Amino acid sequence: MHSIRCTSQSVFIFAFSLLLAACAGPGDLPAPPTDEAIAAEAEHQRTEALILSHAREYRLARVARPLLIAALELCPATQRSDYGLRLHSIDSYTPLLRPAARTVYGLDQQPTLRPPLPDSPAALAGLRAGDRLLRLQGRAVTPGTRKSIDAQLREVSGPLSLQIERGNSLMSFSLIPDTLCDWPVRLHRSSAINAHADGREIRVNQAMLSYARQDDELALVVAHELAHNGLQHIDKQLRNLLLGALFDLLALTQGYPSPGLAATLGVHHQALNWELEADLQALVLLHRAGYALEPGVAFWRRLGTDFPAAINHSRGLTHPGSAERYLRMEAAAKALQMTAEF
Repeated sequence: MHSIRCTSQSVFIFAFSLLLAACAGPGDLPAPPTDEAIAAEAEHQRTEALILSHAREYRLARVARPLLIAALELCPATQRSDYGLRLHSIDSYTPLLRPAARTVYGLDQQPTLRPPLPDSPAALAGLRAGDRLLRLQGRAVTPGTRKSIDAQLREVSGPLSLQIERGNSLMSFSLIPDTLCDWPVRLHRSSAINAHADGREIRVNQAMLSYARQDDELALVVAHELAHNGLQHIDKQLRNLLLGALFDLLALTQGYPSPGLAATLGVHHQALNWELEADLQALVLLHRAGYALEPGVAFWRRLGTDFPAAINHSRGLTHPGSAERYLRMEAAAKALQMTAEF
């Protein structure tokens, strides 16, 4: 029996080998690149990817910062001091990205400044990308303290003293903080043209960042999500969901199966009106932050042109159609501008 099994396996392997040999394949290919060349190209692509990723993050942070200040009345209990200090070191990156970080930024383990955002305390004081942080509030900064520095910066609320090394010079600075809504605005790697708010932070998809080509358009997207947080739409939606779920449970105890129907209705209840309310509040935030309103309003017209399925509202969707949205926001923007002129 053992020899028969071995013979069957041998026949199968032989037949499979013949089948592979009979399969179609490409013609003669040139010699493959060397392992060294592939490794060098891979490192080049990682370096370019790091540069592009940081440029995207910087643009989003630059656009969002004035809005986080403009939204302060919407976040009375969720505010933080901000000095505009953005730090990194070689340990901020995964081992795979550390060679690229050294190439682009010349990093080692000492905390080093990334480009300060425009009009932030760090930028106004004259701090620059590449400044090496040596002392903070009189205490020496060592390579292993970057994480504790980030925590300390979130806790400090008054003047901040720091000493930096720039080239061969030592320089001291004192920064007075700005106050921002403590809703981090993060870039999310996704190919969907969308953005999200969850009551604690804002996530803007990478595809949305690319689609909103003008900063005024991107500002509208961020302001809309900030409005959702400030108007507590996420908490209200969750409350409606829970009420619906309780109704489903009550119906079930009375012998009436309700497979999530009331919970679904609860989630969608008032969702359209919340979107419209967030649109209008977003215009107010844009105006306060000094952004032009027209490009943001026109964004909805362009979105409908590029994606016709979004033009009209469809039953069951939680967002209004782009045609209605554009017209409502156009009228609201004109009214807001007229009010500002008087």
